[in-house]
Amino acid sequence: GAGPCRGFMLFPSMAAFGLLLSGTPHPPLAVRVRPTMSLDPADWKLLSRRDQVDGALTLAAAEAGTEAQVVTVTIPRSDDAPSLGLLLDEIATSGDAGIVAVEGLVEGGNGEKATAPLLPGDALVAAAEEGKPTTGVSLEGLPFDSVVERLSSLSSAVGVVVSVKRLPRQPPAT
Repeated sequence: GAGPCRGFMLFPSMAAFGLLLSGTPHPPLAVRVRPTMSLDPADWKLLSRRDQVDGALTLAAAEAGTEAQVVTVTIPRSDDAPSLGLLLDEIATSGDAGIVAVEGLVEGGNGEKATAPLLPGDALVAAAEEGKPTTGVSLEGLPFDSVVERLSSLSSAVGVVVSVKRLPRQPPAT
């Protein structure tokens, strides 16, 4: 029979998002979108380096000979407009590891005012308060909830310097 949970099960991500944000008066930092086929987790691999004491993972291009470039942009923020204005998608997750990438920008949001354009598929690797590099947090290889948690630790009154890894878009082979 149809139990009372049925309607709830249709929206697991929305329910989780509500729980994630409950108890905070702030608007969401970033909007989580439902996974689409536009971002392919097969583009990336997560490397665990033995010399990383904290077990941090390094994000790298899956394709041999392809180097992901690190792009750093500053997104303006203020108390009036604390959101990053990014649509984020967790394109891969496994246990405590994950890859969170930009799916798009919120129209009219702060993400559109970044010092350089962020593109769909850019994977988040780090963030810091503008002018205060010591506030930096690593976002590399983390699942969505951990990324949001770490972004939340930064002051929303100042701009945020976001670093992403971007894969070169190669022209299709002819």
